[in-house]
Amino acid sequence: MQKTKNILILAFASLFLASCGGTFVQKPLANGKVSAPQSEKTAAKSEPQSKLQSKSQSKPTAKKTRSPLEASVFSPKGKGLSTEVLQHLMVAEIAGQRGKLNIAVANYLEAAKLSQDAGVAERASRVAIFARKNQAALEAAKIWVQLAPASAEAHQITAAMLVRAGDVENALKHFEKVLSLSRKNEQKIFMLITSLLSKERDKNIALDIMKRLIGKYPESASAHYAYANLALLTKEYQIANRAIDKALRLKKHWNEATVLKATILHRLGKNDEAIAWLAKELQQQPDNYTLRLYFARKLVDAKKYPAAYAEFKKVYSANKNMTALYAMGLLANQMNKIELAEKHFIRLSDSGEHKNEANFYLGQIKEKKKDFSQAIEWYSKVQTGVYAFESRLRVIVLLGKQGKVSQAREQVKNINVSKPNEQVRLYIAEGEVLRENKMYIEALELYTDGLNAIPDNLDLLYARALAFEKLNKINEAITDLRHIIKLDPQNIQTLNALGYTLVDKTDKVHEGMEYIQQAYQLRPTDPAIIDSMGWAYYRLGKLDKAVTYLKRAFALFNDAEVAAHLGEVLWVRGDKEEAKRIWKNSLRETPEHDTLLNAIKRFMPNP
Repeated sequence: MQKTKNILILAFASLFLASCGGTFVQKPLANGKVSAPQSEKTAAKSEPQSKLQSKSQSKPTAKKTRSPLEASVFSPKGKGLSTEVLQHLMVAEIAGQRGKLNIAVANYLEAAKLSQDAGVAERASRVAIFARKNQAALEAAKIWVQLAPASAEAHQITAAMLVRAGDVENALKHFEKVLSLSRKNEQKIFMLITSLLSKERDKNIALDIMKRLIGKYPESASAHYAYANLALLTKEYQIANRAIDKALRLKKHWNEATVLKATILHRLGKNDEAIAWLAKELQQQPDNYTLRLYFARKLVDAKKYPAAYAEFKKVYSANKNMTALYAMGLLANQMNKIELAEKHFIRLSDSGEHKNEANFYLGQIKEKKKDFSQAIEWYSKVQTGVYAFESRLRVIVLLGKQGKVSQAREQVKNINVSKPNEQVRLYIAEGEVLRENKMYIEALELYTDGLNAIPDNLDLLYARALAFEKLNKINEAITDLRHIIKLDPQNIQTLNALGYTLVDKTDKVHEGMEYIQQAYQLRPTDPAIIDSMGWAYYRLGKLDKAVTYLKRAFALFNDAEVAAHLGEVLWVRGDKEEAKRIWKNSLRETPEHDTLLNAIKRFMPNP
């Protein structure tokens, strides 16, 4: 029976060795066990001289790279690949492939103990860490570090496992060993230790270890920088601030530390101080354009757009940095300096850098200027990147604004989408084309098809409700809006739309007011909701309150529909001249707005 077992193990061993891809010489012993495998080079030493000469004349074979596990397992070091070790390794490998991590960890650990091989111990450590078996990982790591005392990685993993086990003193010794073995990469090692410690649940222990560690390196800027990072990650901002100040005293004008100082000040709520700190550093390093770019971005975060623009301009003027030019275009656009933004984006597009982004924003600018043909040209040049899909949607919508419905719908057919949200946006864009051209029945059919494909989609339900309203199917519109509220009770847009529809189109004015008030409580500065509040008060006969809300809405948003509402309430209240003035001015801006025209016709049939 034992002989049969040994033969089977030898057969499995051959398969295992072959699967690893290495070429090894094995010597079966009298007891049936396999000796420590020898490499070809080792085995050659025992061969006759004639065979060696024959081999030296043959064509050399390419050296095959083996994994750390293979190279170590088949190394002549340690106790060798006994049948028992091999058996544990095979079971561990197969268990790991089948996702049986508990079995894999137990067998790797046993193989490490039996073989006393550094590679096996390393593998056992890593698999145990992956399986979150901390005790097994620590046990394997201790074997690994004993067998490979010059391995910084072995000490690093042992230290991490000791921290998790709460053995701070011994963890500290191993971290010190990691640093002593890697003095040339001190900053990298300190940051690696920071990364390890930041993952620990007990942040106080992590900070204590790092504090004690840097106590042994009091003049190391890297040590204090790492401590500041760890304190920042653990939200100990005051500690972080003191540590980064120490790092900067030891190593002045250090970019990473300067940036970290600004970040810490920001976390402390000292945004103005952070900006002042960066400005002071730049006074001493005016040609540090890496730091200046960071400073400019912080100014953007603080919404100091003109100052940010000036900083980006300095960077661009110095070295024609296209990222800075892109930022200048975005800021000019944000500040409504459209001509300046257009100039920057054209230069950026011509440069070839950020080309797709520049073309997208040039399309937006032309669209703002109502130059739809030029906008379509720019949008069509956006071929790839995050704005590609958005650009194709804008082309569809703008073709609709030009009355080119067939072309727009043909564009829809040429777009392949794989994500549900993209499919929804495509339905919405095509529906916008149809509604823009007063094809409300077709739009209704489209939205219904969309809802059959993507049931209960809120955007499609809302769009269909608008189409129902345009076709004067008020009950159907209200049904869709109520369904949205059922699915999303705090949907502000729908609360307002449902409330306004009930107020404007039905006798359920009080119920409508309740929905509008809910929307107003959630978003009290939205001019559309403020307009609805005013209109609801008008329908309730409270004219003074109605005028107050409508004037406020009109001041926030000079819109034709708000103008129509405000003019009507003023007219009914007796302020006819003011109503005429508002209507006249609004009509000049939007001469074809249906709601405005209807209001004027009702009260001024012969203007």
